[in-house]
Amino acid sequence: MSSSRKPPRDPAAPKRNMSAYLLYQNAMRDTFKQQNPGMTFGQLSKYTSAMYAEMPPAEKEAWNQRAESDKARFLHELANYVPPPGYDVKGDATSSHSSTHPAPKRRGASSANVNKTMRDPNAPKRNMSAYLLYQNCMREQFKAHNPGMTFGQLAKYTSHMYKCLSMEEKQRWEAHAAQDKARYEAEMTTYAPPPGYDATGNLVEDRRINKKYMKKHKDPEQPKRARGSFVFFTFDMRPKVMEEYPGIKFVDMGVILGERWRALAAEDKSKYEEMAQEDKQRFNKEMEEYSATRVVAEPPPSLAESRAYHQVASAAAAANHAAVAAAAAAYHPDPHQQHYDHAAAAAAHHAYYSDPNAAYYADPNAQHEDPYGQHAMYYQQSGQQYHYA
Repeated sequence: MSSSRKPPRDPAAPKRNMSAYLLYQNAMRDTFKQQNPGMTFGQLSKYTSAMYAEMPPAEKEAWNQRAESDKARFLHELANYVPPPGYDVKGDATSSHSSTHPAPKRRGASSANVNKTMRDPNAPKRNMSAYLLYQNCMREQFKAHNPGMTFGQLAKYTSHMYKCLSMEEKQRWEAHAAQDKARYEAEMTTYAPPPGYDATGNLVEDRRINKKYMKKHKDPEQPKRARGSFVFFTFDMRPKVMEEYPGIKFVDMGVILGERWRALAAEDKSKYEEMAQEDKQRFNKEMEEYSATRVVAEPPPSLAESRAYHQVASAAAAANHAAVAAAAAAYHPDPHQQHYDHAAAAAAHHAYYSDPNAAYYADPNAQHEDPYGQHAMYYQQSGQQYHYA
C-alpha cells in the first residue's frame, strides 16, 4: 500500500458520485448496526458485503439506477464547476500545487541513516575482516559471472564461495586482514579526536541526540489544556459504544464516535459546545494566574557554552594580565633606564588605576604633595632625567 497521501481537493468542487454498493452500504449501515450490536467495524463491513452479494437482481438494479442518478448529478455539477488556480477540472490539486504544499512529515520519521553512528571524517578507516576483504575483492567478478542475481542472492553466493576456500587461501585472506588491522592500529596511535568525538572517532552519545524531536519538559503546575466539544461528547458516548460492541478496537471506536458526532443534531451538539466554552474560560483564567506567578528558570549551560565561556574568560584574564604588566612597567620604570617618558607613564597609570593624582607624575617639577610618600628625587643632568626611588 502506498504511503503517499491523496491529492487535496477544492472544498467547493462537486462531490464525487458513489457506486451502487457504496450507496447501499451508507443506507444500511445503521440498520445492520442495530441488528448486530456485537459486531466490530470489520465484521460489519464483511456482513454488508455478504448481504449485497445475496441481494436479488431486481433490488440490485434499483441500486444501480440510484448510482446512475448520482453519476448524472455529479456530471451536471461538474459541467458548471470552475476550478480555481492550482486545481484541475475535477477539483483535484495539480502536481505543481501539491508539490508546493507537501504532506507534513510524520513525527519521529527520519532518514535511514539516523541510527548509524556518526564518525569524524578524518578518523582512520576501520580495519576489515578476512571475509569482508574477500567480498570486496570478488564482488565485481561474481556479478559478471552471475548477472541475473539479486543483491541478496549475490551475498549468499559470496558467503558460500568463501566457505569453500581451501585452508591456504583462507590463511592468505586472514594475513591481509592482519595487515589491515596493523595499519588501523598504527593510524589510531597518531589520531587526535576533535571535541565531541571519542578516541575511536565516533560522535559521543550526548552529541547524537536529535534535539528536534526531543520531548520538551512540561511543568506539572501548568494548567491542563481546554477540551473541545467533540471530546466531551466522547466522554458520554464511549461507554455506550463499548457496551454495544464489546472488545471493539481503538481505531474502530474512533470511526463510530466520529460518525455519531456528525449525525448528532444541532440542539444536542449545543450542550457539548457550552461545556467546551466553559472549559476554555477555565483554561484562560488558570493560564493568567499561572503566567503571573511562574518563574522561568534558566537552563544550565551546555558543554559547548561552558567551554566557550572558559575560553573567553581565559582570553580576558590574559589580556588583563598583560595590561597590568604594562601599567606596572610604565609606573615603576627601570632606575637605570634613560629618557623616561613621564607623560606616558602618567597616562598609563591613569588609564588602568584611574589615579586622580596622576598629574603629579606628568610634571615632576611642579610642587605637589606626594600622595604615596615615596620621596622621589629628580635630577636634571645634561638634558636627561634620572629617577631614583
